[in-house]
Amino acid sequence: MYESLLDTLFTSGNKLLVEFVDDQNALKSLQTTVEDLEGEYLVLKTPVVNNAPVSFRESQELTLLRLEKQNQQAYVTNVVVIDICQGENELLVCSKPMKIDKTSLRRFARFDVGLPFRYKTKDNEIERSGRIKDLSLSGCYALINPDSQVEKGTLLEFIVAMPGKGSELVLNGNVTRTDNPAKGEQYLTGLAIDYQDLLDDDRETLYYYYIFQLQLTGDSAPATDL
Repeated sequence: MYESLLDTLFTSGNKLLVEFVDDQNALKSLQTTVEDLEGEYLVLKTPVVNNAPVSFRESQELTLLRLEKQNQQAYVTNVVVIDICQGENELLVCSKPMKIDKTSLRRFARFDVGLPFRYKTKDNEIERSGRIKDLSLSGCYALINPDSQVEKGTLLEFIVAMPGKGSELVLNGNVTRTDNPAKGEQYLTGLAIDYQDLLDDDRETLYYYYIFQLQLTGDSAPATDL
């Protein structure tokens, strides 16, 4: 069972999130890709930031996370850097994972963003605009102009333009709370939204493209007006 899980999680080409403490004692979370799993070694591609490989050291401990699509869980394991192979693509030779645990994807922090979106309800096909204030893999918090058709329990279809990707993400969500007005906002209504029936491709877009990029850069999306 363990060996089968190991082979499934660490197949060549699989994307992982690697968490580690850098030389300034800051916790970093970056994307990496499995190069190979052979014998007692796991080989990873060294994460790259601003076109330069991130600096690691031998004996450095890394935490690896792999998304499980079927439910909002992630596999988690720890490895140690054994060697760093220089070359056209720098590689990290790590110890073979010895223990694999599961954790909820809700452990990922919400990120402050200023992401424009459009929404509509099943009773009103007219799209209205709003702004996503923070975003996670399980849901988001959005700001809209007061709307009598949106209350706790309302199901929304909302469309988000993914920054830099040149495409839009269509999501469904359940409003779990409304704040009238939102904290710190004189005229806007706040909506706590949980994603509903999130497709695997959409989850991966959020997870790998957007959440990873926020963690990689430490930046938020630029704020925009409603």
